[in-house]
Amino acid sequence: MSNNIAIIFIMVLVLSIVNQIISAILYPNIESISQIQSLLQQTIETYGGLTADGLSKTLLALSEQQQQQLVSAAMNYLMQASMIFFINNIILMSGILSLIYVISHQQFSLNNVLQRAIQFAPQIALFMLLIIPGFIILSIFASILMPLAAPLAILAIIFYLSMYVIFLSVIIEPTLQINFIQKLKITFRFLKREIRLIVPIIAIWFFTTFLLKNIVDMLMADNFIISIVINVIKSLLIFITICYLYRLFSLSNKELPYDSRH
Repeated sequence: MSNNIAIIFIMVLVLSIVNQIISAILYPNIESISQIQSLLQQTIETYGGLTADGLSKTLLALSEQQQQQLVSAAMNYLMQASMIFFINNIILMSGILSLIYVISHQQFSLNNVLQRAIQFAPQIALFMLLIIPGFIILSIFASILMPLAAPLAILAIIFYLSMYVIFLSVIIEPTLQINFIQKLKITFRFLKREIRLIVPIIAIWFFTTFLLKNIVDMLMADNFIISIVINVIKSLLIFITICYLYRLFSLSNKELPYDSRH
């Protein structure tokens, strides 16, 4: 047991360091968003705060060339930040899932962890890409129900992240030799059947993550070491959450299999 705890901590630490290095190397520098920061600051100074209406008026007051430059800078920054998040998330989650799988079903070795991580990575990437059609659908609803745009966005993010974590716990199960769509169906069935046991752990994960973010904001921590410590804590939180859900899924699946072929 003590060996497993040491292995878990070391692996999570290594994954956190890798993520931090990737972010430090690839994340856009401050100069690339200086135009955006200037626009936001101008809006705050002119209208006494940052609102959608004030931001829109500030943007319209710019020349056409300035608007084009601003949109281009914003899109480039968004693309780079999204790509870094995508890469880091795949590395972290595939590492965590493979670690849980190997500890549960195999003799621990870096080779076994790496092999499993490679198998999990495509499924994680596919689920993450589901956010694209989800964002399009949400945008359509938001344009129709404009006053409800913010609440809808918050609910959509909570739902997506919850399903993401539940899906991760499902795909660890080695007996599910089925395709991606079938695993999605099983994820929904798992949530429906065990919702009373799933919601509390998801709520605890959201709350602790939110609390940690607030602490980080108060500390204004941009130190490399502090950032790694924070990433380790967040990674351990997600590790514990997925472990709980995976154990729950395994027990539930043994009692009454979820496999959609039956």
